[in-house]
Amino acid sequence: MINIAACDDDDKMILELKNRISDYMNETGHKAEIHTFFCAEDLLKSEESFDIIFLDIQMGNMTGLEAAKQIRKSGLESYLIFVTVLKEYVYDAFTVEASDYLLKPLDSQRFQSTMARVLQHVRDKKAAVLTIQKGAWCKSIPFTDILYCEAINRKIFVHTKHEIIDYYYKINSLAKQLEPDFFCCHRSYLVNLKAVCGYENGQAKLVNGNNIPVSRLRVQAFMEAMLNYMKKGDR
Repeated sequence: MINIAACDDDDKMILELKNRISDYMNETGHKAEIHTFFCAEDLLKSEESFDIIFLDIQMGNMTGLEAAKQIRKSGLESYLIFVTVLKEYVYDAFTVEASDYLLKPLDSQRFQSTMARVLQHVRDKKAAVLTIQKGAWCKSIPFTDILYCEAINRKIFVHTKHEIIDYYYKINSLAKQLEPDFFCCHRSYLVNLKAVCGYENGQAKLVNGNNIPVSRLRVQAFMEAMLNYMKKGDR
């Protein structure tokens, strides 16, 4: 199930977006739940986690761009698609990592092309999960939620954005499961390249403030992996 939000203060545009999204998802065989909002404030209050968000830019008290900044600040990685009559804000969309910028009135071919591309990203993200099993207990963790993995004795400690999960496993086998966006920066550490924000004095600096060691023999390979990841991009 793909969770989609459409936010616009024009009720006719909301209806058009809902119909276009619904028609496209039905035609392509995707299951989706579509939520509609008439202001950015209501969108931000929602407790739903959206895979895709369609956002108008000019809306009441809070603009779509301001809402998008709040979404990114909260750590949500929804795919943002701006839908607007304002061409001049196209460059601002890059600052919030928008996936596309559609102009009103909507062009059917452009809309379908955008949906196809973004849905592929959503499917790839949903498929990229690590399944951990301990006896009768089992949990699937999206790769994007994992910051790094640490091997201590015979156990792996998976450090996520929300918790630390430990289980018995080999780090070499885990590395193969997490390729290609994780790098073995040390014989006891696998780091999610997406979570790295810098490197200094033999330490990889992570977005949550943690530092993990980078082996002296792996520094060059680590820097190359980071550069390649940055060039590839994650969207």
